[in-house]
Amino acid sequence: MTTRSVIIGTSNHMAEGSPPAMFEETYQLCWRPFLSTLYRFSDIPAALHYSGTALEWLASHHPEFIMLLEEMSTRKQVELVGGAFFSPILPIIPASDRVGQIESLTTFIRKHFGKRPRGAWTPEFAWEPSLVSTYLSCGLDHTFLPAALFRAAGFDPLGPVMTEDQGKYLLVFPVHDPGSQEEPGCLFSPLLRRLGTSTAEGSLTTVFLSDHRMMEHWEASGLESPDIMFEADFAALQREMPELEITTPGRWSKLNRSPQRGYLPCSGSALLAERSAPETKPEPRECGLMFTPRRLLVRYPESQALYAKMNYIRLLVSQLRGDKSRKKSAQDELWRGQGGDAYWHGPNGGLLCLPIRAAAYAAFIQAEKTTRLKAGFTPGIIRTDTEFGGFKEMLYRGADYNAALRTDHGALVELSSLRSKTNYVNAMGSSSAGQGRLMCFVDWISGRDAADDDLGHPSSVRYSVSDREYSSMTAQFSGDVSGLVHGVRHSVQVDKTFAFRKDSIIASWLVSNTGAEALTFRFGTQFNLAIGVQPESMTASVGTKTLDFNRRPLVDETLSSLHVENMAPPERLEFRSDSPFHLSGSLLYLPVMIRGKEQRLFQGTRFDFGWDLELAAGAGRVISLTLELSRP
Repeated sequence: MTTRSVIIGTSNHMAEGSPPAMFEETYQLCWRPFLSTLYRFSDIPAALHYSGTALEWLASHHPEFIMLLEEMSTRKQVELVGGAFFSPILPIIPASDRVGQIESLTTFIRKHFGKRPRGAWTPEFAWEPSLVSTYLSCGLDHTFLPAALFRAAGFDPLGPVMTEDQGKYLLVFPVHDPGSQEEPGCLFSPLLRRLGTSTAEGSLTTVFLSDHRMMEHWEASGLESPDIMFEADFAALQREMPELEITTPGRWSKLNRSPQRGYLPCSGSALLAERSAPETKPEPRECGLMFTPRRLLVRYPESQALYAKMNYIRLLVSQLRGDKSRKKSAQDELWRGQGGDAYWHGPNGGLLCLPIRAAAYAAFIQAEKTTRLKAGFTPGIIRTDTEFGGFKEMLYRGADYNAALRTDHGALVELSSLRSKTNYVNAMGSSSAGQGRLMCFVDWISGRDAADDDLGHPSSVRYSVSDREYSSMTAQFSGDVSGLVHGVRHSVQVDKTFAFRKDSIIASWLVSNTGAEALTFRFGTQFNLAIGVQPESMTASVGTKTLDFNRRPLVDETLSSLHVENMAPPERLEFRSDSPFHLSGSLLYLPVMIRGKEQRLFQGTRFDFGWDLELAAGAGRVISLTLELSRP
């Protein structure tokens, strides 16, 4: 006699920008073996969610998978769960974009499988009560949140909750995650057996697993193939079926059982809670999963920068009038850039993976290109607080590139090539090391005898916007360094000017000794560049000589120019100075936890340009450096 109801399901997604090999690996080790094995157990139904990114790739590379999924949906073995197309962290994107992304995935599912989904998958369980209205306005009547949240909010985790927003009602199923404490290689069956000893007749247990969690289970199992693991687990479920009613969310909700009623607080997954919490203020254990997902935007400055870019591009898209086709194209790219992986350190690296950040910026740059009208566009500088930091940045919008200047550092925080759809100021350092966001044209002063590969903790130059007039094509800053530098008292003033040209940026400095004694020091500027998404996709050369970043010093002689090639997409960055400079450089890596293993991920390349100066009291020296973008 059936005493308990069970829903089993999976969530499947790959981040925009993931390498093609990672898509194929996930397909061969998870998506294909799971579905093909489930197909053979036709009496076991399941609720399956695939993001739009996953479905697009599957339709393009493995149409046979889509055909099998369609057959299983037609025979009502599989209930497809909808959601937002690019799996954004829903609370951080505007309500209209939430609706647009949800409708986009619904349209894809209806077109390929002939049915509208009724359920919505909430990526990383990033929940706010306002999502009730969002889901219901899209024709979705249920979603899923962690069972632990139900317990923390005082609800029974063995039954759904009917929640409400402005008179609209949504059914929320509590999801039990087997986690890592269960038997390696076993998925649904161990948890169901354990819960079976404590659940009453009429209870409902919902178990969902993500694709990356299933791959972890297989890797821990020691089994020869994932097919064997899925076969064993479905066979175990089949043996339990006399005591279980395995159903789907849609079928269960049609039975009109009386659910609990109440309100669920803001929340997110356990991993999102951990990796969005401020590093300096560990979250009290009793807070559990109840937190605002929006706090991920302040954990990493790179996340805040992407969020600011997203809102700026959204403004441009909203202002596009007349051409519906172009607006739809720009909107699609905006949504692509909203993919949630790029905004936090997810299970596959997310924000800490340069290719994922690069893909988000590429989508935003393409969206902006689409909004551009060639007639009537005038390059120039605007001032606005794009990053919501309380002070205005300077934004240069040009025909070939965009640039953003942070006024308190007098440094570039964005250099986006419209030709290659690359933001070159996209390198990332370790927030735990206090580095903050990595920028370009970051100026410093150090002792003249500092080794090229060890600048001896140089003193940074802090700037403010100059009181002098600036045009629509130039920006001027003033800064100074006073105090001891390598034991010698310095008093140096720096007047800095950026001049923006069609395909280049010219930075010039007037470095003045404002002290009473002569000074000898090295003045320099640092570039942290994301050129290519892997070290092999970037080369740096001086003349015909390719630089070896494992060599110290990087170069022996002073230089007047440096050529850097971005191989994919192809573009050349050329640095030229009117004065010989010393050059040091290194590749940037970051240790990142991916699926339980630490990996060193490439983040970009650092270059330091240095000029040796001897200044008498009251004397000054002018230095300039040109950065030009061109086709290789």
